[in-house]
Amino acid sequence: LRCDYFKDTFFDENLILNFEDGKFINIYLFKNLNLKSVFLKNARYFYRKRFDKSSTLDKKNENKFYYLEILEKGYLELLNFVAKQDKIPIFIQNVILYELFWQVQELVNHPEKLSFMNQAKIHKYLDLLDQVFYFIDKQSIIKFNFNPFLFLHKMGFLHCFKKEKVPIDKVFIEQIDDKNDEILIKFYTADINDEVKMLFDDSLAKTICSKIRQYDFLNRVFIYERRIWFKFFINAKNMICFINDKNVDIIYQEKRCTSYNIFYEIKKLKKRRAKNKSLWLFADMPFRADDNAEHLYRYVMKNHPEKNIAFVLRKHSHDYKRLKKEGFKLVDPKSFKFKYLVFKADKLISSHIDRYFFEALGENTLKTKDFIFLQHGITKDDLSSWLNQRKIDLFITGMQDEYNSIAGNFNRYKFTPKEVKLTGFPRWDALLKNNKINTKQILIMPTWREYIVGSYSKKLMKRRFNPKFYESEYFYRWGSFLHSKKLQELHEKYDYKIVFNPHPQIRPYLEGFKLPNYIIIPSVEMSIQKLFCESSLMITDYSSVAFEMAVLKKPVIYYQFDKDELFTKHTYTQGYFDYNKDGFGIVVLDIDNLLYELKMKLQNHSFKNNFLTPEANSLEKVLQAILSLSI
Repeated sequence: LRCDYFKDTFFDENLILNFEDGKFINIYLFKNLNLKSVFLKNARYFYRKRFDKSSTLDKKNENKFYYLEILEKGYLELLNFVAKQDKIPIFIQNVILYELFWQVQELVNHPEKLSFMNQAKIHKYLDLLDQVFYFIDKQSIIKFNFNPFLFLHKMGFLHCFKKEKVPIDKVFIEQIDDKNDEILIKFYTADINDEVKMLFDDSLAKTICSKIRQYDFLNRVFIYERRIWFKFFINAKNMICFINDKNVDIIYQEKRCTSYNIFYEIKKLKKRRAKNKSLWLFADMPFRADDNAEHLYRYVMKNHPEKNIAFVLRKHSHDYKRLKKEGFKLVDPKSFKFKYLVFKADKLISSHIDRYFFEALGENTLKTKDFIFLQHGITKDDLSSWLNQRKIDLFITGMQDEYNSIAGNFNRYKFTPKEVKLTGFPRWDALLKNNKINTKQILIMPTWREYIVGSYSKKLMKRRFNPKFYESEYFYRWGSFLHSKKLQELHEKYDYKIVFNPHPQIRPYLEGFKLPNYIIIPSVEMSIQKLFCESSLMITDYSSVAFEMAVLKKPVIYYQFDKDELFTKHTYTQGYFDYNKDGFGIVVLDIDNLLYELKMKLQNHSFKNNFLTPEANSLEKVLQAILSLSI
């Protein structure tokens, strides 16, 4: 930069977080548009970042300054300065679009990321965004070329901030079902009533099912995504899609495609799938069974002995000998045989979505295999940002509200009624059969927090130990409750057993709790199902195990001392389930109220709450859903 051309241009020292350089450079360039600029083709930029991500820039997303002052004093002041003197050049609009993209894409479907701001501040932020986009031309957004800036973002920017309805000119083939000759198309729209027709030659394609997926930006709709499964005509020479009677491009793998391209792809997938054997691989957790996969395996083994099945479990697991004795065909996930069976299997059936399983042979492991997700608990919170990353061919659900929240319209999940089925959970049949009443046992089962345990080790197939766990609020709060004199008094007065069985990710830290002798810690061999059946009341926080008690018509107390933090930092955000309205017991926020409510339950034997009526014959329903994948 030549100093004699600065023309009273200075760094804005108030922009301490971000964009002080962007504002300075663009004002300088605008003032000197008549001069020549040189772009160095082979320039190298050395960018430093702190490994622990503790820098001001790393933490900018947690600072209201980044969302308010940067927009007001950075982007808007730059745009207003330029607009007063001339039309805003494309390069400046592109700079602003680039900067805004990083903010907006972080917040789409994640309003919890602004939980540190009150509603007045959020309203101001939205108003500032509208002011900024006033200066951005529609064509600048459409033509903005930046690899992470997807067509989704273009349509969202235009709808959410410009109130522009853009004619749809393309649809995307997202998925191909080679077994049933079906294709999934999607497109982004501001109008949920667009008329869609898919033609093969002159014949109208059969619609299998559809859904409307909604992308949110704080309290606004960012954009809608229409998702439609169509039957593909194998011998068709022409494939045409009309939206509102307009012929649109069909995109597959980022290229325009024809019916021949899709026919060839289906043929290729069928050829690869033909290498599979009729083998079903079941799995719960690598080190533990006793979940939906074990119960379904047992049912198939007893009722369909002709099926070729195997169960994945570490040899060191406490469940290994028990299942081996029962006749389960077991395979260790660390063995070569496991990888061979994954290679040959047609169906992978699991209650968890673990990388060792679905990426056993690399990222394309599931390309021509069916992945059946049995779940290990009711999905009551919004897990869309995690689950949408996965290929799930059959998604088992246990209750109607849960099913609607995933397969229905206007939610954030990509899954349609084709993939999601309401059957109940395989383990529920045995749970109801083995239930016991009047057992005088309190089961304490809090869930985990991703941000207080160690990071996952692919080599160890589990999370590393995090000594800082003992500095967490979680450890302090649960420890205080378990060590309280009032809890011991209730135990002695009402003669109730107290059982503490936290989430498996918390078990490595149990020793540090130094629990009183009267509190029972079940062995890892103990069946969780047995704990539910033999308990008369549960204390948890957010765990879906509460639904198991609801199935058994047993009450729950929810101890939620860290609600705001959990839904910001953990793997999920709050979904359709409201603990106060829909829960199976009272919600408390502190230890005093927890002990009081527990006392009231024991004193009055008040065990009447909202309960679930589970699906009957869940095992058979799940089996039929799996068998229907190839029909």
